Amino acid sequence: MPGIRILSEQLANKIAAGEVVQRPSSVVKELMENAIDASATEILVSIVNGGKDEIRVVDNGAGMQEDDLLLAFEQHATSKIANVDDLENIRTLGFRGEALPSIASVAMVEARSCPEGGSEGRKLNINGGEIQGIEPLPMQPGTHITVRRLFYNTPARRKFLKSPNTEYRHIVDTVRRFALGYPELRFKLYSNDGEIFILEPADLKQRITDVFSPHYMQKLIPVENADGAHKITGFVGGLDLVRNKSGEQYLFVNDRLVNDRLMNSAVYNAFAPMIERGEYPFFVLKLQLSPGDIDVNVHPQKTEIKFRNEWQVYHFIRNTVFSVLRDNLRVVPGMGEAPPSPVFNPPAYRPQENRNSQQQIFPGNRPLPPPPPLPEEHPLTKRIEQFNQNLIDTAAVPEARRSAISLWQAHNKYIFAQIASAVIVIDQHAAHERILFEKALKTFSGASAQAGQQLLFPVSLELSPDDFSLLADVLDAFEKLGFSLRAFGKNTMLIEAVPADLRSIDEGRVVLEILDYYRERRETRPNKLYNMAASYACKAAIKSGDPLEAAEMQNLVDQLFQTESPYACPHGRPTVVNLTLEELDKRFKRT
Repeated sequence: MPGIRILSEQLANKIAAGEVVQRPSSVVKELMENAIDASATEILVSIVNGGKDEIRVVDNGAGMQEDDLLLAFEQHATSKIANVDDLENIRTLGFRGEALPSIASVAMVEARSCPEGGSEGRKLNINGGEIQGIEPLPMQPGTHITVRRLFYNTPARRKFLKSPNTEYRHIVDTVRRFALGYPELRFKLYSNDGEIFILEPADLKQRITDVFSPHYMQKLIPVENADGAHKITGFVGGLDLVRNKSGEQYLFVNDRLVNDRLMNSAVYNAFAPMIERGEYPFFVLKLQLSPGDIDVNVHPQKTEIKFRNEWQVYHFIRNTVFSVLRDNLRVVPGMGEAPPSPVFNPPAYRPQENRNSQQQIFPGNRPLPPPPPLPEEHPLTKRIEQFNQNLIDTAAVPEARRSAISLWQAHNKYIFAQIASAVIVIDQHAAHERILFEKALKTFSGASAQAGQQLLFPVSLELSPDDFSLLADVLDAFEKLGFSLRAFGKNTMLIEAVPADLRSIDEGRVVLEILDYYRERRETRPNKLYNMAASYACKAAIKSGDPLEAAEMQNLVDQLFQTESPYACPHGRPTVVNLTLEELDKRFKRT
């Protein structure tokens, strides 16, 4: 084993860069934090090739003298703290003094800066951590940092970067977070010399609308509360802004965006009576605490913090949001009340009345009509019998005991079918998912697209820049499925047709849900067409709670058993559960 040695400064900076700079958006984050700490009122971000080739951040902040500019690229050099006590009173976004030297160690950096009130600045060039020179130049007060060829000298790191579009979306998300945290500032974002957005100073509600879409304006619920030690302001979205993806949840603590599961769950729990598991409400909330009540020095990227009294803060957030929702969403039945316990009231036992009754009596004396029998020659009969034989041995069942198949729906959720020696229960949503999934995959492998239904009035769908970019990536798959989409202005798509078998009437929401579902799963399964087929199937399928006519149930089950894998949905959940008579007899202690 070699002896212990002290690492060179260059190598130490590259190791630090691995913690601070993970991708182009990390560079954008660090440079924007410096700009805000320098009291900038306007910040411009320009990227080329998703930030892989160039990132430029320009601000009109305080700027630096020549000596400070040189020191800024030294390890652990900072103007924001001076002693240990300052760590308990952090009021700036950056303070470690690691970002600039870490970035400069893995890229080619040009830094220009002019102090406030000056007319001449300095230009500093650094390649791979080595200073190439510094020279004067005329410029307005502020700082311009240009980062080129990120990870050019660490090719192993560079090859792990994603596609330019993916990196672009991460940068859009980063700039959006700062824009929401500081609505009083002007932000500009350009990509490949094209304007993505220019955000003028505004109040938070207008800034949310400018960043996302005008239709957010009427769906935002204001939040404001203070109890002395804590203060919270911001907005939560109404139920129309609930989405099937996480990512539109923004919590700022002392103006610092943080990612804290416990505090986010405080908001989720306030929404719990109104949303389903796997759904995420929209919120932009700003929490103000005493700097001494939090520790921001627990993560290299400063995205996590520790709370001195975390459960006290948790309940403050939850109770505030719950109260706001209760006051603003009184249309939700039972909001703020505990759900009633189910009560079972069996009918009185009357042996003489019920002995030969043809009618089954259920709680509340509601008769359940018997399901209509299917003819024995119905094509479903053979398929269900075949399924039955795959799971249990029916060889010993006498032919005389085989009964005609009946179908009925329970709770608008499950389809029951009586077959020989068993009852099968079909999850209508999972079954329809399997049908649509295999149909979509066959469409993707063929030359022609699925049939589309032309809309009488096209639907305009306004998207965020990253959603618009993602939709552009999978537009060909949408069109194969039967959608007709075309660009209609900046970050807007026009929906002119939808698949013929799409049940939903909210075309825009279905497109967004498919997009959200695809985004969540593309990291774990890289096959684009598989993900799109699964996403479409999940969002276009019959929902739990949809009532079905007898013919619809028959058609659904018949199509299910014509698929190649009828026993599981695309995500692996079972579509069919088999309840044998033997199992039922055991449950009722008849054996």
